[in-house]
Amino acid sequence: MAAKSKKTTQATSVSAPGRKSATTAVTLTSTLSGNFWKDNWLPALCLMAFSFALYAIGINYGYVLDDELIITKNTYVQEGFAGLRKIFAADSFMGYFKEQKFLLEGGRYRPLSLATFAIEVGIMGPGHTTVSHTINIILYGLTGILLYRILLGLFPIGEGGRWFFSLPFIAASVFVFQPLHVECVANIKGRDEIIALLGGLGALWATLKYFDTNKSGWLWTSAFLLLLGMLSKENTITFLAAIPLTVASFTSVSRSRALSAALPLLFSVFVFILIRYQALGYMLNHGKTGTDIMNEPFLGMSFAEKSATIFLTLGWYIKLLFVPYPLTIDYYPYHVPKVTWTEWKSLLSLAGYAGMTYWAFRNLKKHTIPAYSILYYLLTLSIVSNIFVSVGTFMNERFLYMPSVAFSLVAGWFFARKLPEWLKEKQDAAYPLGMILAAGMLGMYSYVVIKRIPDWQDGLTINAAAVKVSPNSCRSHTFYVTGLYDNKYKITKDNAEKKMLVDTMEYHINEALRINPNYSAALIMKSAVAAARFDLDHQLDKLFHQFEAVLEKIPYNNNFRSFLDQYMVYLNGSNSDKYNAFCYRAGYEFFYQKKKDYQTAVKFLQYGIDRQTEDIRLLESMAEVYKAMGDNAKSAEMQRRADAQK
Repeated sequence: MAAKSKKTTQATSVSAPGRKSATTAVTLTSTLSGNFWKDNWLPALCLMAFSFALYAIGINYGYVLDDELIITKNTYVQEGFAGLRKIFAADSFMGYFKEQKFLLEGGRYRPLSLATFAIEVGIMGPGHTTVSHTINIILYGLTGILLYRILLGLFPIGEGGRWFFSLPFIAASVFVFQPLHVECVANIKGRDEIIALLGGLGALWATLKYFDTNKSGWLWTSAFLLLLGMLSKENTITFLAAIPLTVASFTSVSRSRALSAALPLLFSVFVFILIRYQALGYMLNHGKTGTDIMNEPFLGMSFAEKSATIFLTLGWYIKLLFVPYPLTIDYYPYHVPKVTWTEWKSLLSLAGYAGMTYWAFRNLKKHTIPAYSILYYLLTLSIVSNIFVSVGTFMNERFLYMPSVAFSLVAGWFFARKLPEWLKEKQDAAYPLGMILAAGMLGMYSYVVIKRIPDWQDGLTINAAAVKVSPNSCRSHTFYVTGLYDNKYKITKDNAEKKMLVDTMEYHINEALRINPNYSAALIMKSAVAAARFDLDHQLDKLFHQFEAVLEKIPYNNNFRSFLDQYMVYLNGSNSDKYNAFCYRAGYEFFYQKKKDYQTAVKFLQYGIDRQTEDIRLLESMAEVYKAMGDNAKSAEMQRRADAQK
């Protein structure tokens, strides 16, 4: 079946970009109306089938990475329908942390995707990952279909044209096959990206319907869809500019009318900002200064270092669009290195972006697809570029989900329009050559996608893949150790396997701390690995030395203190001299003398005092601490007990 657009003589028309004038007046409604399914059911079915063919192998995978933060340990989500009000009334991390955390600049307010997870819990109960993965794939396929539907209206297939070798279908297919999208689809939490783009494209579609029908209801539909997108992820706000840009670039609608039609969109943005402010209590600056480079990667950098590193990542994005390999979840410090403007890649990236921007504006009036695509790309990438607001990491592949529409459009334009133009004297060769090239590109993409998806099977597989690609990231090493510890070491009973695992964990946790000596998650795992080593070699001195090194770095980390408290009870029957010596160093020398923390000093000294053999040094130290606290009765009691041991 050939998917063709119907011809009409209505006022709103589009011109095939790259040509001097439109050969046919085409109403956008003809391809965006109910007739779409009748005339284009086959390409739509293909796009949905592509989505399932690529991602079906991951349907039975479980929760990984931020799924814990957003779904499995988010109490608001796990409350199901009862948690919906709380989800829309607070930061997206509130249900996990149980209090307002100021980890990331601007906060995170993405209630819509969380609401869908809560609805799933409300209907089916927790833990139905197969359903969650299936929903992600369906939404992803619908995004490809909606993109095709919009592009078919803007770039209709000419008389006698082949739908499968058309700009709309090739562009939508490139989008669906794009390996950079694996994280958004295979990771359940990635639904926020999918719904956000669906909302933005839906708003664009409704705006185009308005210009065809002159029915104002479509404008308010557009505003509503944009609001839904922003409620899923904030970067949908860039469609406030992308929609008028699209209308001005590819339709005969005047720019003034295009801008006036954006007023409901502007109102939608105002409503979103108001809702967001009510939920978070601030706009972008929460007034807290970050101290952890894992959430503030530019911490301590000069302006030159920060700007050069940002442009290094921006150039990296371009490379990934053209060569999406290798892929990783981990662009944290320092998989992306800290650089200055002596780095040639940063200079090349700056020159490239400056040149692209200049060329796009110079050629925008010509209504060329490359010029439009560059500006769309810059707009949708801007909010996650770290130029205007820090996003909490140097870069991420999922940040290219929305901007990748531009690359897909250019690919469709190149294969279906530019290549035949180059071969205009050999038209018979243009079609087979274009098909071969496009099929080859999609084939390579599908290979990368299918090889990548199994990495998302569980926390261990995804972090094992990350540590191979991102060996300079402290996060990848730490998370890999965590996966080995939780999913292998704690389960196996074989001592030989345990020793091999401990050796591996020690290597990777030391690598993590070499990269970032103050990374709290790595320090916590260092103590856990030290305990695992002690279970094998029973060298108590070495274990306490490791504990003290971690205690020096993160004395008040709740997770570490909880682990240490439990392990001190576990070690209660160990060598009393070594145990008591550690209690003295930790309680008296560190917390009392160095930190002036009397309560914690008492706690550690008490561990030793509670043993059957009372230690004079601990008792006298406790007497001194109680005296400093003003508790003379307790001080005297401890001194009497010490004197009795002499």
